[in-house]
Formats: sequence, structure tokens, C-alpha cells
Amino acid sequence: MFKQILVGSSLCAGLWMVASPAQAQSSAPASPAPSDSAPAEPAPDSAPAAPANREVSESEVEKFASTIKQLRTIQEDAERQASEIFEAEQLSGERFSQILQSQRNPQTQPTPEVSEEEQQQFERVSTQLEELRQSTRQRFDQVFQAEQLPRERFAQILTLAQQDASLRERIQQELNGSEQQQ
Repeated sequence: MFKQILVGSSLCAGLWMVASPAQAQSSAPASPAPSDSAPAEPAPDSAPAAPANREVSESEVEKFASTIKQLRTIQEDAERQASEIFEAEQLSGERFSQILQSQRNPQTQPTPEVSEEEQQQFERVSTQLEELRQSTRQRFDQVFQAEQLPRERFAQILTLAQQDASLRERIQQELNGSEQQQ
């Protein structure tokens, strides 16, 4: 239950905090495999500072829960699209990661060596994943704007929810209540 919140939030935070295409590409290979759909936690240096406002109003809980649900839907769509990109280019996520790693660290050469065709596939996938990352980020921006919940406050509430069982329960109740209404 709350794990879903953390998974969705971490994924969302990770995606909108990603600044460089290389970081987005390194997380993208997990997308093609359905069993690997759980996101990685954002880097520790991207964690928000201690929240200044420890009080979370009911309105904020509602906005937070609504934001989580919308971001989760966008993320699921992005994962599906990433999977389609890999499939269309006939390049596995694992092979993509090997090639990416070898570009980041030339001493780590993948086995077998990268063929000219694989290099071209890699470049096409990289370009498409960067476009997908930008599109996903724009969609995330739209959600935050529509919900009138600044990212900084979203991150603060997430941090508070990780520390406060009663807040987690309030959020979970809101998530459950809004899911039953649909």
C-alpha cells in the first residue's frame, strides 16, 4: 500500500530530477522487462532537505494522493513506450546497458564487442529515450501545475510520510478513497 506510494513517488522524483540524458538512459533499460518495472530510488544527493513545514493539511494530502496517481499513470505509459523503443530497435535493455557502461568507462568493454549495427541501434534508442524523458518530464510538470502542488512541497510531504505513520495512513486512505470513487 504505502510501498506503492513510495515506488510511485521515488520514480517520479527520479525522473523529474534527472538532469542529463546519460542518467535517464542508465535507468531506462529496466523498463522493457515487466518484472523490472519497479523504479530505482533517486540518488541520495537528490533527496530533499528536512522539511520546513511539518504540518500537512487535508487539502495537501488530497493533492499529494492525486498527484501520485497521475504520475504513476504517466510513468507506466513511459515504461510501455520505452519497452516499445527497445523492441522496435531490436536491442535489449541489458545490451543497451552494456554499451552505455562501455561508453562511460572505456576500460569496460562489453562482450561481444559492439558492432557497427549495434552502435547505430544504441544511438537511435538513446535519442528516442531522451525524447521520451523530456516528454515525460513535461507531463509531470503539467500534473504539478494542475494540482497546484509545488515539487518542493511534494518532496517535503514524501519525506514526512516516510517518517510519520499517521501521515502515511492519511495518504493511503485518500488513495483508497479516490480509487473506490472511480
